[in-house]
Amino acid sequence: MKRKNITKAVKKQGSIYRDTWQAIEDALFAEYGCLLPSYDVSLNLTLNWTKEEALGILKREGKITSWTQDKSFEDGNNRRYRITLDASKI
Repeated sequence: MKRKNITKAVKKQGSIYRDTWQAIEDALFAEYGCLLPSYDVSLNLTLNWTKEEALGILKREGKITSWTQDKSFEDGNNRRYRITLDASKI
């Protein structure tokens, strides 16, 4: 790959990562408000299937504890994920 193509790919991956984390934060604050509990919280989030890579990166970084796909839900390219995270680390 040329250097220009690699730079584009890295930028795209970074934007997918930021968008996914922003969607998780928005869902957390919508459900719990400003007062997050100090234990593991779970939330259902509907994302495009291309965001699975970002969920894996977030799990490896320790920002989320686990994520699973709800196999019974499918709406075009969107999938529903059950995301668990430790609210004390946010």
